[in-house]
Amino acid sequence: MRFAPMSWLAAFLMLATVAFAEDPQRVLFIGNSYTGVNKLPDVFLDVVKGSGRKEPVVKSSTPGGRTLKQQLLIDEGGWDVVVLQGQSQEPALAETDEATRKEFLASAAELCQRVRAKSPQAKIYFYETWARHADYWTESKKASAMGKDPKEMQARLRKWYGVAAKDNKAQLVPCGDAWELNYASSSPVRLHQKDNSHPEFVGTYLNALIFFGKIYGVKDPAPKGAGKLDEAQAKLMQGYAAKVLK
Repeated sequence: MRFAPMSWLAAFLMLATVAFAEDPQRVLFIGNSYTGVNKLPDVFLDVVKGSGRKEPVVKSSTPGGRTLKQQLLIDEGGWDVVVLQGQSQEPALAETDEATRKEFLASAAELCQRVRAKSPQAKIYFYETWARHADYWTESKKASAMGKDPKEMQARLRKWYGVAAKDNKAQLVPCGDAWELNYASSSPVRLHQKDNSHPEFVGTYLNALIFFGKIYGVKDPAPKGAGKLDEAQAKLMQGYAAKVLK
């Protein structure tokens, strides 16, 4: 018996079904105000929906100022994806302060163990955050324990979140790297709020794009809709996301 050749549309639909079959159904964000401000989990969900993917269940725990040590609260279980974010200064201070470094890495390891105890199938992602705005150093008029400038602080964040991810067989979500690219450009967009620390919505949107790209394996996310952003600004952020997702 001979079968008719499969049409390109049918083949595409079959491949799409296979690709989408492994999309996460339950996603948990654990962090503090860097995750909670502008509701990053909700913006991430909007990006997922705007990309045509099935909407997962997304929950979060984001009280301000929490460190990884204080985040050992994950016993609900059944998660497909768990995102971990430490206090914003923690990994930068870890470079020169041994006590902070030991606590950061030990807490990261313990938290990963607890995630896997209740969610053995979960993929764990460490949320690499961003350096303070350059104005932080200008306004304080003194050296910071987090580094002498945004470049040094970002290098520390990249390094110690990277170590935590590698040590625990997790993945790194390089949001801070994309922020660094933006500020190194000839016409940077202000991603920080006036406090030189927390994100404006445009920064949260950029982070959500990178999370979507890492979790769903998409190298150049370009979802429909961008909340408060105009099309030009959304495209610019999508470009930065694509560069760190290569």
